[in-house]
Amino acid sequence: MNLITKSKLAGLVLAIALIFSGTAQEKYSVFLFLIVMLSIGIPHGSVDHLIAFVNPKARKFKNKFTFYLVYLSLILFNVLLWYFEPLLGLGVFLLVSCYHFGEAQIIGYNSTKNKFLNFVIGANILLALFLNNINDIKEILKDDIPQFTNLDLSAYDGTFFLLISVVILMITIVNFDIKRKVPLYAEITILYMCFYHFNLLTSFALYFGFCHSLPMLMLEYNALKKKNFLKFYMKTLPFTILSIVLGFLLYMFNDDILTSNNFENLILFVFVVISSLTLPHVFIMKDFVQDK
Repeated sequence: MNLITKSKLAGLVLAIALIFSGTAQEKYSVFLFLIVMLSIGIPHGSVDHLIAFVNPKARKFKNKFTFYLVYLSLILFNVLLWYFEPLLGLGVFLLVSCYHFGEAQIIGYNSTKNKFLNFVIGANILLALFLNNINDIKEILKDDIPQFTNLDLSAYDGTFFLLISVVILMITIVNFDIKRKVPLYAEITILYMCFYHFNLLTSFALYFGFCHSLPMLMLEYNALKKKNFLKFYMKTLPFTILSIVLGFLLYMFNDDILTSNNFENLILFVFVVISSLTLPHVFIMKDFVQDK
């Protein structure tokens, strides 16, 4: 059993434990989300400055200065986009995330060369996540993106959205030439069951942490040929800490969050930070996984 499979099984075991624990989601969802993001989510992108130079065939940066200039410019661009045009910011985040999440998900089941397949698989996952948590998302986006307020899906329950998600996934996988269709379908269907049982924060934490970030962290560990995982993980800490500090500074300058006591605004802010870190990360990982 390889490290990627083990990481995904760890997430599955945790999900099953949470389902059968009977604990109210509100008691652990925020804590779980923060722990996953700080220990796995952000660190898996904190070695981009090393990963960008691993594959000579895909290398787009002549030196580290060019890398940092482009990387930080993309982060700044995304922050400004969310500030001035939040709907467009959300659209960009969804488009790049669909491709990136699908590209990472397909590893081990098929080649990542089919870019359309990568996008469609990622779109399936995000669609299922959103459909099964549509009320949470409407609440979070109602002030900054009021277009979501008018969505009335009260006639449909969670079971309906779960079935729709599974059917769309099945149609997608059947219509693509995928080497390992059944295992891929099984894994994502189990993931959809998690989306059905848990709220948005827990669902995203389980998926992003154990189906995406941890497997990619294992790939990075192998690519950098480090014999000791702890030493490798220590290399992620400087940029993980820097990301947290930058996020805190943005938080301090955001008067809406500081004065509103609105938990939904805080969640939106966290996702803006995630999307800003994701935008440059997507381009680095696209080169990194092209031969996986």
